[in-house]
Amino acid sequence: MAANKPVWGIDLGQCALKAFRIRSAGDKVEVLDHAYIEHKKILSAPDVDSKALINETVSKFLDNHELSGETIVVAVPGQNTLARFTKLPPVDRKKIPEIVKYEAQQQIPFDMDEVIWDYQVFAEEGSLETEVGIFAMRRELMYEQLRFLSERNLEPAAVQANPLALYNALKYDGLCGDKPIVIVDIGARNTDLIVSEGKSLWTRNIPIGGNHFTEVLLKTFKLSFRKAENLKREAAKSKYARQIFQAMRPVFADLVAEVQRSIGFYTSSRRGVKLNRILAMGNAFKMPGMSKFLQQNLGMEVVRPSAFTKLVTSEAPNMPQLLDQLLNFSVAYGLALQGLDLGPMTSNLLPTEIARQVVWRKKTPWFYGAAACLALSAAIVWGRNIMDHRVVSAAKAEQARASFTPPEKDENERFVRDPDGRLRIDPRARTILEQGPRTGKATSDAQSLMAVNQYFQQILSDIKTVNQPLIAETEELAKLQAEKTVWPLILNMLLDSLPKPVTRSDQALIEAVSQGPQAYKQLIDSDPETFKRGNRRLIFLENIRSTYATDVLAEFKRQQSSSVTPAGGGLARSGAMPSRISRAETVEPEGPTHPGFVLRISGHTPNSGGATFLINTFITALRQQSRKGLYVDPQMVQVPRLMPIRLERTSRGSGPGIMSEQEIGGMDPVTGESIMDDYTFEILMGVVYGDKTDEGTASPASEIFDGEEAE
Repeated sequence: MAANKPVWGIDLGQCALKAFRIRSAGDKVEVLDHAYIEHKKILSAPDVDSKALINETVSKFLDNHELSGETIVVAVPGQNTLARFTKLPPVDRKKIPEIVKYEAQQQIPFDMDEVIWDYQVFAEEGSLETEVGIFAMRRELMYEQLRFLSERNLEPAAVQANPLALYNALKYDGLCGDKPIVIVDIGARNTDLIVSEGKSLWTRNIPIGGNHFTEVLLKTFKLSFRKAENLKREAAKSKYARQIFQAMRPVFADLVAEVQRSIGFYTSSRRGVKLNRILAMGNAFKMPGMSKFLQQNLGMEVVRPSAFTKLVTSEAPNMPQLLDQLLNFSVAYGLALQGLDLGPMTSNLLPTEIARQVVWRKKTPWFYGAAACLALSAAIVWGRNIMDHRVVSAAKAEQARASFTPPEKDENERFVRDPDGRLRIDPRARTILEQGPRTGKATSDAQSLMAVNQYFQQILSDIKTVNQPLIAETEELAKLQAEKTVWPLILNMLLDSLPKPVTRSDQALIEAVSQGPQAYKQLIDSDPETFKRGNRRLIFLENIRSTYATDVLAEFKRQQSSSVTPAGGGLARSGAMPSRISRAETVEPEGPTHPGFVLRISGHTPNSGGATFLINTFITALRQQSRKGLYVDPQMVQVPRLMPIRLERTSRGSGPGIMSEQEIGGMDPVTGESIMDDYTFEILMGVVYGDKTDEGTASPASEIFDGEEAE
């Protein structure tokens, strides 16, 4: 990208701006300049004007560093980007862009005009499969992130997501090689988890960061955000260190659980891969006990690097400060490496319109010389063009094409037919078509045939235009007729699968629900202990989305593969990780081709049993359902998402730290109870046209989920 020209990598984080200017130096790179400027306040702290703070920090940076004419690569937060990974079948490499474009349209939950996206091919030598990473970001979020440059008439040459830039730095510097390794980078608001294996990677954003530790201290010790942040940073030196770490323990536990769940998901989808080493990045690991806590609870070696071996710092200004803050520049280092074409990640989320401006400005110095040459050549060609134009015009006048009368239509715009059933068309065109042109001149004969061809092409277009509404209406009517008798059966199967009452209180609860919200609330209020929320054998179905397919198994597999990543939440909220991962995602069900529907059902349950309750009641009953001519294939019932509502809502939140129940909508609108411990779920299932046979028996309940349910 920049040859041997120096490149700036700029990482504008929640706590500080980190910038690195490097250039190639043989098999290493040399630091020419750097900047580490902390914001006056953390951007995600309460009641903070983040735009004003960013402007102040960037102004300080630009006052001491001239960026005009420099090559700039910038980072965007991992939590604002979407990352999807998929394996392609053995195909010609020329077809990969077309296949990836189709995959992107399926995987990105937004209109393609609303996002900026790119992809990266991970190809292992000797492997028949090609793995592709698809990365995207909402266009509006991208422009908001680039505002600090655009307002100063600066244009980046590339834009990269934080975790991918970090991977660039660690991979180039040899800190992660061919052996599988987990990289955990704890930021202010989120944690980026990356699994590096050979030439490929997998990444996931965890919605837990340094601010969550601060928020716990804030609430426990009744401090302001700034004082709680300082207490966290100085915890090791405080005489109340024990109480501080005890208060932060729940956040430690949540973070470990999320890392463990992510690692479990990755290893379940990659048979034979063993992960036993973690590379610890981020300032949070400066807290005493953090690395040890992860190591003890995950049973993995946790290593925190101390330096970059391929980075020459001898010429860098203010070297002591640089060495003290070196690991904080990891993302900026990876960005600059991409600008020098030295990083393995080459995907670029730079908006196309900005990329065009960058290219145009690079070409501007050559424009004037090219324009002078063009003017000279144009003068020479001009005269010849005039002469040729006259010759062509004369030839066209002598070879005028015949024109034919359009086919007749009646008052209803239907084509008129002759008694023999043929369309009533211009007889001259029919004669030429059946007998051929007979002008005696080759040029004139060719012109006549071309005219007839255009005439019939127009007729064909008119026929398609006239009949298209009728064809579409017929197809829609046929579809409605087919589904008219099917959907009542499907709804009955779902209703019959809902939990059955076991006790009298269960029966009273279900009857109250059927009578409406008022009866339900009165029953709960009459005996809160008996009808305790966590004991209620209730499942509420909130949304059912269906897709008809002539091959329901193939459609199920396609949707199943797209469900291994977080469901819903948008590009900026891609950290919502499924707490349960189906083993069937790595074991493809087999069977004959049948038409049917793939249903994606979402809902929630107040029952504290979570996965156990869902399996033993709804899922088990669902997989046994069948009606005459319609049945649920037990191999095509999977749960790609199950998690407590508190975890799902928190992962969706855009605000800093831990939000209140009111802020994230955590109250039952009927009873006024907290729903934060309810479980929200999504079920993917296939309903097949045909009569159920004894084949395809249901898998044991243990195969629906893998691992412990979220708590």
